[in-house]
Amino acid sequence: MLLSSLTSLQQRVISALVLAPIAIAALYFGGIYFLLFLMAASAVMGYEWCRASLEKSLGLATTLTGTSVVVALFLAQKGLFLQAVIALLLGSALVAVGTVFRKRHDRIVWALAGPFCIGLPVLALIMLRAHPETGFGLTFGLFLTIWATDIGAYFSGKSIGGPKIAPSISPNKTWAGLIGGVISAMIVAYLVNRYLVGGQVATIGVLGLGAICAILAQMGDFAESAWKRRFGIKDASNLIPGHGGVMDRLDGIFLTAPMLMIIIMLTNGIW
Repeated sequence: MLLSSLTSLQQRVISALVLAPIAIAALYFGGIYFLLFLMAASAVMGYEWCRASLEKSLGLATTLTGTSVVVALFLAQKGLFLQAVIALLLGSALVAVGTVFRKRHDRIVWALAGPFCIGLPVLALIMLRAHPETGFGLTFGLFLTIWATDIGAYFSGKSIGGPKIAPSISPNKTWAGLIGGVISAMIVAYLVNRYLVGGQVATIGVLGLGAICAILAQMGDFAESAWKRRFGIKDASNLIPGHGGVMDRLDGIFLTAPMLMIIIMLTNGIW
């Protein structure tokens, strides 16, 4: 049966069954495997960002954006986080200069933002995975919490309906969906804390963290939806059936991964 003949939900389930094991395997083995996985995802997101915001086909802006994020990931994997951020800064500046030379002054903000919008979340993921004690548990737990948010929001929104949160940006998102997503995330965060990271966080704290992750994941979704509406596109790309592009699938980490990384750095010290 062709994927095009399936419902959107069926396509999403099949895509998840194919891609989730790859992502989990890369995360589990860590090191070069997770690095290569994030590099590939970042390169695709760089293309998706630039195709909508800066240029219709592969060109200088796409190359510079993708390259700067890939280099930053490599440096972060080596523990050189400051140098990784500098790589993003240089990439951002070069893309902006190229945009000025092409006389696209109205796109300078998007040129500057690209390497950071894509780079900071994946840098946070590589740093979380590198945590010496609970790297896998933290990172996998974050993914599980975000997936729980999406699933809880989807089914509670579909079954309950009710008022929309911001119909002009994302017409399908409801308050009932948000609440369902928050509750699902809190439950999964509690289970992650207990079984993956050894109960290191007090129950009230981990429930609050789960709720914050759910809200930030939804905010990332709204931000990406606003970006797509700004440039008149439905999906970042059509790479993943039922999901759209890589940015559509990973928008939940845009704010949650940096937030979790900052919390870990503040509570456990910089690693």
